[in-house]
Amino acid sequence: MKTPRLLAGFIGINRHLDAEIPELSCARRDATALWALWQDTLPATSPCLLVDEAATHVGIEQLLTRTLDEATEHDTVLLTFSGHGTHNHRLVAYDTSLNDLAATTIAMASLAERFRRSRARHILLVLDCCFSGGAPAKVIEDGLLPRGAGYALEEAFTGRGRVLLAAANVTEEAWESGQHGLLTAALLAALRAASGELAVTSLLTEVSGRVQAEAQRLGAVQTPRWVGEVEGSFALPALQAGPHYYRAFPEQTGLRVSNSLRELSGFGLPEEVLMVWERQFPAGLNELQLAAINEYRVLDGQSLLVVAPTSSGKTFIGELAAVRAAVNTRRTVFLVPYKALANEKYEQFVASYEQSIGLRVIRCTGDYQDATSAFVRGKYDLALLTYEMFLSLLVSRPGVLNRIGAVVLDEAQFITNPGRGISVELLLTYLLTARERGLSPQLVALSAVIGDTNGFEHWLQCRALVHLRRPVPLEEGVIDRAGVFEYVDPATNQAYTTQLLPSSAIVQRGKEPSNQDVIVPLVRQLLAQATTAKVIVFRNMRGKAEGVAGYLARDLHLPGAPAVAAALPAQDQSRTAIRLRECLRGGTAFHNSNLAREEREVIERAFRDPKGGIRVLGATTTIAAGINTPASAVILGETEFTGEDQQPFTIAEYKNMAGRAGRLGYNERGQSFIIARNAMERRHLFQHYVLGRPEDLASSFNSAHLATWVLRLLAQVGQVPRAEVARLLANTYGGYVASRENPAWRPQVQSQLGYLLEQLLSAGIVEQVEDMLRLTVVGEACATSTLSFESVLRLLQLLRRLSITSLTLTRLLALTQALPELDETYTPLFKNGTKEKSWPHEVAQQLGGDLASLYQQSLPSGSGVGVAYLRRSKRALLVEAWLAGTPLEDLEERFTNSAFVPVNYGDIRRIVDATRFHLRSVVPIVQALYPAVSLPDDALNELATRLEVGLSTPALSLLRVTGLTRGEILLLHRHGMSQPQAGWAAVAPVVEAVLGTARAQQLAANWPKPVSPPAAT
Repeated sequence: MKTPRLLAGFIGINRHLDAEIPELSCARRDATALWALWQDTLPATSPCLLVDEAATHVGIEQLLTRTLDEATEHDTVLLTFSGHGTHNHRLVAYDTSLNDLAATTIAMASLAERFRRSRARHILLVLDCCFSGGAPAKVIEDGLLPRGAGYALEEAFTGRGRVLLAAANVTEEAWESGQHGLLTAALLAALRAASGELAVTSLLTEVSGRVQAEAQRLGAVQTPRWVGEVEGSFALPALQAGPHYYRAFPEQTGLRVSNSLRELSGFGLPEEVLMVWERQFPAGLNELQLAAINEYRVLDGQSLLVVAPTSSGKTFIGELAAVRAAVNTRRTVFLVPYKALANEKYEQFVASYEQSIGLRVIRCTGDYQDATSAFVRGKYDLALLTYEMFLSLLVSRPGVLNRIGAVVLDEAQFITNPGRGISVELLLTYLLTARERGLSPQLVALSAVIGDTNGFEHWLQCRALVHLRRPVPLEEGVIDRAGVFEYVDPATNQAYTTQLLPSSAIVQRGKEPSNQDVIVPLVRQLLAQATTAKVIVFRNMRGKAEGVAGYLARDLHLPGAPAVAAALPAQDQSRTAIRLRECLRGGTAFHNSNLAREEREVIERAFRDPKGGIRVLGATTTIAAGINTPASAVILGETEFTGEDQQPFTIAEYKNMAGRAGRLGYNERGQSFIIARNAMERRHLFQHYVLGRPEDLASSFNSAHLATWVLRLLAQVGQVPRAEVARLLANTYGGYVASRENPAWRPQVQSQLGYLLEQLLSAGIVEQVEDMLRLTVVGEACATSTLSFESVLRLLQLLRRLSITSLTLTRLLALTQALPELDETYTPLFKNGTKEKSWPHEVAQQLGGDLASLYQQSLPSGSGVGVAYLRRSKRALLVEAWLAGTPLEDLEERFTNSAFVPVNYGDIRRIVDATRFHLRSVVPIVQALYPAVSLPDDALNELATRLEVGLSTPALSLLRVTGLTRGEILLLHRHGMSQPQAGWAAVAPVVEAVLGTARAQQLAANWPKPVSPPAAT
């Protein structure tokens, strides 16, 4: 008599060859967990595991042959499939093609036939997929049958001893949540909890109940179906975890490590990544990182708030969590405040993780190069996004959260920022609210030093790791015009005063005393300490940052940096770019928004490089927000921002700037200096900033903007009882803190909401059905936009004054200039200039008199109304000129009417970026308000790209050539080139003649291959 066998196969598919098939997060984990537990419990059965690339159409067919087809009457067959199903009742393989579904999928009819034909005594087939629904459910649309078409499981899968367990009814979706699909999670829980063999009938009943309950938490309906007839004692063993399971899921072991990076292999991190990290961090893991791993279990998937100084290694904790999740097939989102930081991280992650272990790294920052489609479809492992981009995608595409295993939020202290804080708080509120639906990706929030966390970690429902020690000591102090330096020695933590500069070294260099008098001798002395010393001088204005680099280049006589200058774009130079080259000749540079992105990146790389040639960098304050610019010393020329109110730096902002000095791996210690005018100011600044305690974390929530918060929160919940709107606000961090401090806060807010809700209702943004409030179609477009409530109301008023037939993208571009967000965008204006007074007339000529009238009619009340009118007109014309491909030099000259109020590249960039950003919100609102208006997506995408790069439509095709700058594209286009697909051989003579032989050789490898004409028919 033959020995009975258990033939088991486990299939799980996250990834697919076809780029149009959305990817899953948990299917591979589903199969791996079942296989590993089965292998540990019954090692003699040799179960088969097919995941991702191995789970091809042919591979699955071969597994079915080895199990169902070759089984004898003594055998039991267990097969599980986790992945996509289709509406036409087919199982999707790794290599399934949407263009040929019939030949590249496993038909349920074929599977049912094998099911009936098999000689096996018992068969259990588990399908954790669905045949109905949409993303992020485990189904793809195949178009072969109408949605919801019936399929009789009972008729297809019949036979004694044969059981099929399907994740859901054919009209329902099968969902993923957390670590596994709902069906597999329930199956694992039941089998691991069993004390002995578990009868299949009991198992199916328990699993079905668990799935239905968990689906309800998600706000969904999922009812597992099982069909078949159990014969005899059909039971499955209780599953026990062992070496196979713990190798696959090392976070379950409680592993502790020393500072050796090699020991991280126990968490399943690949050898190639560990080698990359060893090169980056030869000293191994530091105290902060070890605490995060061993005590706070960040590599076990635990959420965590990390508060630590600059250069403490906190960002690497985020990377650890991100890479651990990614290699475990759980996608990670890394959120940063600025596009520049996202681009820097993107380059770093590609070099460290894509090239070493093949992780797919993408970025979404609002640029034309974005991989937004890949992000929505889950075609990535690590994604870099800005706060606003992530929030927009979360709200507009809720399904993306189902695919995310970890979220790393860098610079979390931005939640306090008056302008950006709302985006940070709303995206975190969204993540927390999603936990009520069973979605709980790991959250790692990284913050610079703050005061008290003010309950932030409790609101986030995680632990806080607060670490105030720096691995590189920092000597902080204030120096006055007499050269006296008052500082804290990091070795003793005691305050001292010393004559750092001889008074003779500080001489007045201009008509009046200025910070320059101290900065020049101070930088000279700091650079003399070591040949590798580098200094950042922070100034609060773009002009001052350029100025300090200029006079230090003249006074210090440092060796020049010709290689850096040669790496800068050679064409389309702004006035600022010319000044930058002058500074580089003296070994200095500056970093501000007047430089193009390519120029800033060249400067950042050169300053990071010990041999890069730049010894001193003049910079505005934004470079302090995480951009990797290590320095041995930092100087603050001011302690307040510019503007009407001259808001002083917070202590936290000062600490962040000072923390740029003394970076691990670059310097043994750091020094920071604030410049004071006299001894009295020195003592005050020392007490306030150096000895001061950073401010407690706070929300940016402002009751003056209550309507905007309500609108954005309504977009996250769909509908809510009118009496519960205050609860939405209470769920925010601001609401949490306010409720904790004032128990009457919620009733007080409720009393303010009556008038506000009536405004929303009368504006057609919200509608009320019985006691439930929900957004209208127009309201959804408004609520998912970037616009404030005030801006939404103004836009709706403006749109209703314009003829529907006049609503083109070009005119909407101009209309955007009348929104409050653009009115608040700095626009240089010489109030008494003759050019300025001609702008409204030009707008009327180019864009229509009705728009010019609306500019004037919709002005806010108060002083400066006439100036605001001129600024709107100027912005509209500047944007039009930028879109036409006007060179920077011509733009700056045309729109500058006084040397005292120049228009620089940074002003142009700020205006066109704000226009592009908010136009993306304006268009959906117009389409919701007037569905008949045609504003095609491809036309909007093209216009957004043109706004980003400043090119006319005919020149856009040259963007296909990687590495071409705007200036080079404009130059080539003026020489008649606009079709790069002609191939390099055809264009090489023109490129060499226009850009030079050396540059042509650099571009040759990037030139698109020639496009072959279609074959004759």
